[in-house]
Amino acid sequence: MSKSTFGSEELVIAPPLPLERVDPLLRTELCSDVDERGQVTVHLSFTADFMDGIRIWPSTYLLCRNTGHRSPLVHAEGIPYAPTWLALPPGKLVAFTLLFAALPRACSLFDLVEEIPEDGGFHVPGIARNGMDVYRVGL
Repeated sequence: MSKSTFGSEELVIAPPLPLERVDPLLRTELCSDVDERGQVTVHLSFTADFMDGIRIWPSTYLLCRNTGHRSPLVHAEGIPYAPTWLALPPGKLVAFTLLFAALPRACSLFDLVEEIPEDGGFHVPGIARNGMDVYRVGL
């Protein structure tokens, strides 16, 4: 684990995770309405309010509000996958990146949803689509 600064905040950065391959069945489900731009990149930041931990569940996805299409999480960088936790002391800022399969061309608004079997999953509603499919979101 390394430390860096973001403005006046000190970041706790988890070690990189190995790149996971997209399931072959998922590839066949991606149809012609999916944007050729490929993946969607979401850079997130989270500041711990109290002694806290953070992790990401593989069941995280982007939900297109126009079509109902779900773009699954393909890779996470800087955050461990559940069940592993990254411990954060109060006030610490952690930055991480999530890569998702492409959204449909018709998608102009989407939600980031971490669907988990307990309370506390991430949910960022109403992210407006941009031309680059790269987003910065605070949690």
